[in-house]
Amino acid sequence: MANRLFPNRIYCFKYILWSLLCFLTGYILRDIAASNTYSLIVGTQKTVGIQYERRVDVQSAFGTTNGNIINIQTVKSPQKSSDNRISTNLSLGVTNPVCRSAPNNGPIRRTTHLVKATSKTSSCRVVGEGLRSGSVGELTTITIKVDSKRRNGFHKQFFFSVLAISDKHIFSVSPYQVDMKKLTVTYKFKPSKPGKYDLYVEEITANAQKQLPGSPFKLVIDGAPIDEDAVRKTADELPSCQTLPQRNISWLEGEWVTKDHAGTNRGALRSGWVLQPQRCSFDIFTTEDLQRAAASPTPKTIVVLGKSTERAIILSMIDIALREGEKTNLKASLMWICWGYMEVRLGNLRFIYQDFRIEGASEGSIKNNQFVNITCHNEKIASKNNDFFGDAIGFFQETLFTEQVWPDVVLLVMKNINQLKYLVEAIPKSWNGVIYPLNGFKSHVGSLYTPNGRRADVEEATKFISLDHRIRLLDGFALASPMRHTTDKSPMIMNTMHWHRYCNEEALDIRVCSDATEMVAQVLLAQALAPNGKDAWLASLEKCTVIDTRRPREIQVCLDCADSLIPWHIKRKPNIKCYNTSTGFHPRDTNEMQVWDGSLCPDKCMESDPVEQFATQSGRVDVRICTIAKSNTSLY
Repeated sequence: MANRLFPNRIYCFKYILWSLLCFLTGYILRDIAASNTYSLIVGTQKTVGIQYERRVDVQSAFGTTNGNIINIQTVKSPQKSSDNRISTNLSLGVTNPVCRSAPNNGPIRRTTHLVKATSKTSSCRVVGEGLRSGSVGELTTITIKVDSKRRNGFHKQFFFSVLAISDKHIFSVSPYQVDMKKLTVTYKFKPSKPGKYDLYVEEITANAQKQLPGSPFKLVIDGAPIDEDAVRKTADELPSCQTLPQRNISWLEGEWVTKDHAGTNRGALRSGWVLQPQRCSFDIFTTEDLQRAAASPTPKTIVVLGKSTERAIILSMIDIALREGEKTNLKASLMWICWGYMEVRLGNLRFIYQDFRIEGASEGSIKNNQFVNITCHNEKIASKNNDFFGDAIGFFQETLFTEQVWPDVVLLVMKNINQLKYLVEAIPKSWNGVIYPLNGFKSHVGSLYTPNGRRADVEEATKFISLDHRIRLLDGFALASPMRHTTDKSPMIMNTMHWHRYCNEEALDIRVCSDATEMVAQVLLAQALAPNGKDAWLASLEKCTVIDTRRPREIQVCLDCADSLIPWHIKRKPNIKCYNTSTGFHPRDTNEMQVWDGSLCPDKCMESDPVEQFATQSGRVDVRICTIAKSNTSLY
């Protein structure tokens, strides 16, 4: 009998020992759970015909699974939250799981920098040792010699661009000195990275682009080989750019690099490129991040005020936020060209654009009780009440800074500090958001390629800080200029005012191709969503919601778009019409476009000569500015 029972005793002993080992293993795993958290897909399940990934937050003191498979005993099915979004409650006995953000990991987009239209040779010449060789950290020089026969057009009709391009790095060079007597332009630069570059030295105009003889030059920069792991680590260790004061225009100084030289955790734009400043690193927000932001209980509103150049910033932001199937008809919709007000809401995320062409408006009548300066575009007044800039202020007071909007971040362009001053005075003192007056975001303005013009732009922008503590500086030329070959007329530089173009790059899920506008969009997203840094934002989320990307979600689109750009106008209170969609935008419908009749320009004003003429998407505009007595009510 004893012999028959003996094997069972051994079996029981093994069973007890095995149970004890399992208990100890679970206890150790629970202790390890105090450290890093990451998301592990352990399987899928179907609920109501929809398949969800079952993810568990597993924590490791080493931040990695090391290939171990963990058996999860308690995983609850996805449940609908009160706002009808899908959320997942996961139980490992772990409290306050930390969200992780996976960076964009698509292929690096390449640009064609030389085409037949830009291959013609300029009659100007360029010399200097910096054309073909240089060393990291050492100053080098090149000098352009202008054709004496073209003296009259120098820095009036034509300008020069110097751009160095390698596979993983792009930097532009600004002119150091101009000698109008000797007709020379000197450039000095100090390379920061070794490698082989194509150095483009080009003559640029509004209608043409030519290579100086020898361009593109084969430039070799000597220096110690780049340790890409160390470079990425350094970029990750720099502070988040939005946590800097940003009240000195130099905070943005840096160079464009591919994701190979960007922080692993910070990420790069969807194209694989990113601006890497010297003092900080940008937190790049992905589509998945914006899904979390939309599901967050805290509403966030970003507003862009400008013209078509700045409208592309909102379009880039929408392109990042939406999934592939939600972008249908983007170019064919009113969103692509809206000369008025447009808004997209995705959960608690809200993106607003208002056509705001105040750069050409007169603000002289703001403090004048007797006279008003009116601006006429062709035969119509560029405002319904004869006070275009007054309507801009009215939009601030009656729409933007009301409880219906109350934005977190506002970006706008203006002519000078006086315009910004009047607008800031219209903002309630209780508002604690951030204002970015964007300067120099223009590839087509020739003066920005001259020392004096560039200096004047920076000096005017630097004055903005004195107006209000909520103002931050954003140097658009420093940010975008190195990508000047990527305009919508790529590689033409001054032939367009647009940084963006429509594209259909399915591999990268991009419809709005523009590193420049997408980079500005990331600046605004970081400031609105994560002013203390993206890591702090992720840690603040109550839970890492797993959102099924195949489940339709509701997008609200609101519009008040005029049927013509002429005359320019700003409605103090837009008359918006909204629709909901989950499968893309409604195609452009002229019946949805609202007519802005405007008042006719006074006869005396029409008798005067235009002060300016320019081309627009709605045709040529003759601009007249006249001073009219406010007592003349017949004009209103």
